[in-house]
Amino acid sequence: MSYDYEKTHQMILDSALKTFKDIGFRNASIRNICRDAGVTNGAFYAHFESKDDLFAALVSEKLSVFNETYQEMSDINIQSVDDIIRMFDMSYSSIETLIHYVYSERDVFTLILKSSDGTSYEHFISDLINEECKNTMIFLESAKKFMKRPENISERIIRMGASMVINSMLDAFLEGVSEEDNIRETKIASDFCIAGYKELLGL
Repeated sequence: MSYDYEKTHQMILDSALKTFKDIGFRNASIRNICRDAGVTNGAFYAHFESKDDLFAALVSEKLSVFNETYQEMSDINIQSVDDIIRMFDMSYSSIETLIHYVYSERDVFTLILKSSDGTSYEHFISDLINEECKNTMIFLESAKKFMKRPENISERIIRMGASMVINSMLDAFLEGVSEEDNIRETKIASDFCIAGYKELLGL
């Protein structure tokens, strides 16, 4: 009984992954997912409460790991100018870590980025940009006493930089750019932001 349950569960997940990737969440139906999985609609509801629940089952765990990793890398402890420089330098390893994870979970992030319209995950990119802006503002506030010109950094400038780096990284992933090239190109985009921040901050 346990084996049959697990087998059916996986068959539904496999069918949903293919269907969502092919036609997106909005256009997918439980009936078609069940048909392609070779199970009944009744069997579906023994495993998932809804189509939304099914989509979440495919992406939520991996996305949680991504978010936790991002937050761990965003911890801020500024005690000197050297710490400010160190935080800028750490952004390169952070970029590499996040890009590597996205590529290692290709199916999950393809779903989130291309097929999540109509789900609670459809604003993933804007949410990530907002989080990056918030963390950058916390970083700048913590570093103010060590800066020569902290007043020059507006929220609009921060959002422009965050949008450029995050969108370039995720667009390259969707366009099929290799992981190695994506890391290299995103680091170049980050270089522009870091150089601008350092100039504005008087570092």
